[in-house]
Amino acid sequence: MRRSSVPLPGANNDPLGGSTQSAEAWAATDGQLIWDRPGYLIRRLHQIHVAMFVETVAGGSITPIQYGLLSILANRPNIDQLTIGEELGLDRANVTGILKRLESRRLVSRVVDPANRRRKLCLATSRGIALIRRFDEQMQACQRALLEPLSAPERKLFIELLSRLVQANNEFGRTALRPNGHALQLEAASPASPRRRRPPGRTGASGASG
Repeated sequence: MRRSSVPLPGANNDPLGGSTQSAEAWAATDGQLIWDRPGYLIRRLHQIHVAMFVETVAGGSITPIQYGLLSILANRPNIDQLTIGEELGLDRANVTGILKRLESRRLVSRVVDPANRRRKLCLATSRGIALIRRFDEQMQACQRALLEPLSAPERKLFIELLSRLVQANNEFGRTALRPNGHALQLEAASPASPRRRRPPGRTGASGASG
């Protein structure tokens, strides 16, 4: 049983979660607080990864999400912002901000789609492609360093479990992840879980920064 779910002795807990118990008594009863919450641990691991990436790759001149977007465009040139969002699981506002920053550095260019002049197509410039090629080994080393505390079998299992969680919860994101324009079907995501409905009135947060 999770300790954080056990009513605290002596606390005046109301239905909305309020309590008159002192902070000292709370800490003494539940020292873990948020360390048994998967959401918090995932967020903390993401913070660690970003810090490692910035320290390791390209002298901190590019963020993980910028590098990821460039990698997408290097493999799928001339796609629009909506498609980029589906490739990365980001909403249009976040994609627009990241593209603007990359465009200002001449790593990405945007051109009007001849077939639909209201839409802009995006592609990595030669400078952008050169950047991701130049720092590919540093990026790979950063991924290895993140998983280094785990044994080889643990790393494989960790990726499989992450993949399964992403697929099972994909619909809760503000923008669903659709690699190569297809519904997410990760190889490690079986057994398939029943499709769950988003709770009414709630939206997923992308948590992205460019």
